[in-house]
Amino acid sequence: MATKTIDVREYTVRAHKRQIHTRIFHFVCKECNQATKRETFGPRPLYCESCRPPQAPKKSVQESRKLKPHAMTYKSDIDLD
Repeated sequence: MATKTIDVREYTVRAHKRQIHTRIFHFVCKECNQATKRETFGPRPLYCESCRPPQAPKKSVQESRKLKPHAMTYKSDIDLD
């Protein structure tokens, strides 16, 4: 098994390094029916790199968080004192 060290950044835990175990799979692509190989850490892939369906863009951590409300000062024509 091949071993990689990846940088984990966009999760709800503090950024850290994690060691994952990858495997090289030799398989026939479901789309183009050609024999290919791909390195992955999950289950056996169905598609080669060129036929793989597009992935949804990852959302940034800062975009998903709501901003804290800030105090605002308003000016009025009427003096309440």
